[in-house]
Amino acid sequence: MRKNTKRYGAVLGVVIGAVAMSACRYTGFSDAPSKSTAATATGWLVDQQQPDGGFELAGFAGFETSDAILAIAENAQQQVDWNTTQARSAVRAVKTNHHDALHYIDDFVDSTTARINAGSAAKVIVLVAKPLGLAVTNFNPDGDTGKNLVGVLNGGAQPNGSYGTFNATAYAAIAKKLVDGSVPANTVAFIRAGQEASGGWDFNGEPTGDEADVDSTSIAIQALAAAGVPGTDADLRAGLAYLADHQRADGAWESFAQPDPNSTSTAIFAITAAGFDPASPCWRNVVRPGRTGQPYTAPTVWLRSQQNTGVPTPADAGRINSPSDSFGVSTFATSQSIQAFRRGWNPVSPLEPQACP
Repeated sequence: MRKNTKRYGAVLGVVIGAVAMSACRYTGFSDAPSKSTAATATGWLVDQQQPDGGFELAGFAGFETSDAILAIAENAQQQVDWNTTQARSAVRAVKTNHHDALHYIDDFVDSTTARINAGSAAKVIVLVAKPLGLAVTNFNPDGDTGKNLVGVLNGGAQPNGSYGTFNATAYAAIAKKLVDGSVPANTVAFIRAGQEASGGWDFNGEPTGDEADVDSTSIAIQALAAAGVPGTDADLRAGLAYLADHQRADGAWESFAQPDPNSTSTAIFAITAAGFDPASPCWRNVVRPGRTGQPYTAPTVWLRSQQNTGVPTPADAGRINSPSDSFGVSTFATSQSIQAFRRGWNPVSPLEPQACP
């Protein structure tokens, strides 16, 4: 049942102002197959909205809705340069029980039970407030009690540059770029210090281990790009080499030994953040010259192949399949895949396009 599709589609037909200019970047705007897949995926996504306006199918407060908001906003973009009004209007148009997703997020950040920390505040800044043109020092979509997201973010800063867990710190770095225009030097140093010998990063930011994973590596690369490191930065390039070494022949990246749409999406963000087009093998050839001339499959090709056809279950049509579905279907894989297909907002601060051999 497409309960929101008609309302949502009406918004997409309106091209309106408030364009936020972005740096030169590789996007999926001109990739017709990916745009088509994203549109169909968004149709499935909006039908998963819960009565409170959120998208928390997995049952973990605040886990899925921010990404769903950005996915809906991404699919609404009618031009290359990011338009906050189009983004906000599209999200506002999707309602269940008279609630939109911003109602859910407003309640989430105000909740005394959830008690958001620096990492969760950074996520709301990066995925919701900034792309939708909402206030970050008085975040208040419902017009009740405002929340100072920047205050929560800054309140979590530690003397060593961290903001909690390693991934929270990388997200905080990106948020600081958006709200302050720069990433603190000690945060950049903290992220660099967590890199393993393999070139990757792990969830704990432990440099002496060998537990690096694609997701942590990808968010670290995005954080370094947000900090404005050169495209030739040794740590950035080593991170890309880690991704090149772990990409499958079919274009995907794995999580827990299974090809995974979320890990593949985050790797796409990282490659784009570093100033490369993930559709081209250029990035791989730059960091692993010995592989120049070898076959290459664009990761978006694999992502598109994961879209559910609706056979034998029509209600699943459009969803991006994930190995995590065995634990219960959530919106997370579909939302991040839509973002990866479009890439109008994420990554938020890509480096200038890099030269190819």
